[in-house]
Amino acid sequence: MQANPALHTPAKKNCTFEVAGRPDGEGYLSQNNAMFGIIVIQEWWGLNESMVKTTDRIAKMGFQCISPDIYRGKVAQNREEAGHLLGGLDWEGAVKDIEGAAKHLREMGCKKVGVTGFCMGGALAIAALSFSDQINAAAPFYGVCDLNTFKLDNIKGPIYGQFGEKDEMKGFSSPDDAQRLVDAGQKAGKNVKVKIWPGVGHAFMNQDRPEAYNAEVAQQALQEVATWFKQVFSQQL
Repeated sequence: MQANPALHTPAKKNCTFEVAGRPDGEGYLSQNNAMFGIIVIQEWWGLNESMVKTTDRIAKMGFQCISPDIYRGKVAQNREEAGHLLGGLDWEGAVKDIEGAAKHLREMGCKKVGVTGFCMGGALAIAALSFSDQINAAAPFYGVCDLNTFKLDNIKGPIYGQFGEKDEMKGFSSPDDAQRLVDAGQKAGKNVKVKIWPGVGHAFMNQDRPEAYNAEVAQQALQEVATWFKQVFSQQL
């Protein structure tokens, strides 16, 4: 099945932000007057038009949102390219870019900043929460980073992971990996929980992958995560 062109069309970036020790970052900003901010991190494809749609959807739920360009200008045209980009990812540089986006949201008036992401972006959401004290909570979708490199001992806010019951990406985003995340959180004495959505597999949130997308579950999951972020942030104020 041919993927939707939105997966391979670069996003029209509309913001820049400072990044410690690196050239300025760029991204897509969905701006409003909300007091809470969310960083929305791309899948392995890159910052594409599909991520713009998702970022705008989240912003309409009451957040100012930035989707930073983690690949810094590159968007995969096929799965082979996406795998190559992910395999060559500078994870330390990526979390610095995410921290830069968080600081930018704070400069725009956001009192609290969370991070979410999908697939690779889910793993990076956990990594960024471990790396940066600028981020207050994370809601990763179907992705777990290397928890030996990005230790949960370092997180300063809660995690609410979202996974699919039929996700077969073992070692990264399967239900077993969701449990591994919870177990690591318990060992570190942190607030880490997950939800396993029934009947769906990997990429169930991606409206531009019809073979994986589940519109009903996607809407429920996004609403649940938005409500969770607002509750967490309100308690942290």
